[in-house]
Amino acid sequence: MASSIVIVGAGPVGLLLALRLAQSSLPVTILEALPEIANSPRAMAYLPVAVAELARAGILDECRRRGTAGRKICWRRLDGGVIAEMERVGVVREKEEEKEGEGEGEGDRDGQGEAEYENLVLGQQVLAEIILKRLEGLKGVRVLFGKKVVEVLQRGEGSAEGSVVVVTQSSDGEERFEAAYVVGADGGRSSVRKLIGVEWEGFTWPEQLVATNVYYPFDKYGYYDANFICDKDHWALIAKVTKDGMWRVSYGEPGHLSYDELKQRQPMKYNALFPGPKPLDYTLTMWSPYKIHQRCAATFRVGRVLLAGDAAHLCNPFGGLGLTSGLLDAGALADSLIARLHGTASDAILDVYAATRRAVFKDVVDPMSAANKLRLHAYDGDVDSLGDSDGFLQLVKSATREEKGRMMVEGVRGLRVDMRGFLEEAVAGVE
Repeated sequence: MASSIVIVGAGPVGLLLALRLAQSSLPVTILEALPEIANSPRAMAYLPVAVAELARAGILDECRRRGTAGRKICWRRLDGGVIAEMERVGVVREKEEEKEGEGEGEGDRDGQGEAEYENLVLGQQVLAEIILKRLEGLKGVRVLFGKKVVEVLQRGEGSAEGSVVVVTQSSDGEERFEAAYVVGADGGRSSVRKLIGVEWEGFTWPEQLVATNVYYPFDKYGYYDANFICDKDHWALIAKVTKDGMWRVSYGEPGHLSYDELKQRQPMKYNALFPGPKPLDYTLTMWSPYKIHQRCAATFRVGRVLLAGDAAHLCNPFGGLGLTSGLLDAGALADSLIARLHGTASDAILDVYAATRRAVFKDVVDPMSAANKLRLHAYDGDVDSLGDSDGFLQLVKSATREEKGRMMVEGVRGLRVDMRGFLEEAVAGVE
């Protein structure tokens, strides 16, 4: 089976892109180096603009069934005292588009032709499983695990008959996959990005992050759905993940500590961060350390190869901007590739995707996510004065409930690029 598109990476971004393409009757092959979907404590929060993309793909009902709605967020001192708080009353209202395939009927209607989308909390491995299951029922889709990409060869670059060949190594030996376009959605260490020679701009933070999943009754002590702990030594995020009481506790640690040293310090960190009597009684289910990056590819397109998600950009996870941005990449790239391969837009639409999505990261995601991290531990003075010295938290404290809702909606709208306007402009360039 020949593929119109080869997608490298079976994470949520690559899978969502594949689903949208398959729903538009475009053959797609997904190549994943791992033997199965990665199961580790990674992204779990999706802002409303990303939730809208899940609705467009027809999987929102299932995501809502298995996930939770993150409603209340706060910034706390280490002793649990609240510095500032806001209820996530804001939703993003989108005009309902004509649904593709099984997407019909998704979303909560709010008047004629509109739908409302909330903040969603769902482990990214669960989202990947949901999309993978949906892909199983579609024609023209191949999902191949254990395929490590070792070479990307472009043929006839710039010509209408051009193509890309992806070479993989696996237990089956060397294999070649040819397509009209290739998308690298294979994470921060992207093989595709390296093979096409794109510079990885930005920096790695001197601190590292330890992400854990744990069962502990934070609700009993008045903790909200998402709690940012502001402390120079023990800064963290404590957030509810599942309806059965599992929480994500992600905390900062010095960058020089080894894996073993981090593991040994875990009980101490919990002891400092958790409310309630000691010794603590909890069930730790997952633990994993990560480097923290603020990086962006110098370009999201080289010929017939495009980048999306973490392969294109990385930011620290505080604020839920990473995977949200990746899913928005998938939505914009799906619109662009569908228009291009169905002949309703010229090849230039892919340059628009690359330029606009990179600009969103550089101008919005990067500075916003960096500020979210620094607010937790790099503040001046005493933590008790943080609510009065930090401009954002000052605004949160003084705003009304309705104003906070508008703040959240306006704050996330800039993350999305609506390709429909560009598609209309690109019609004139169709070959």
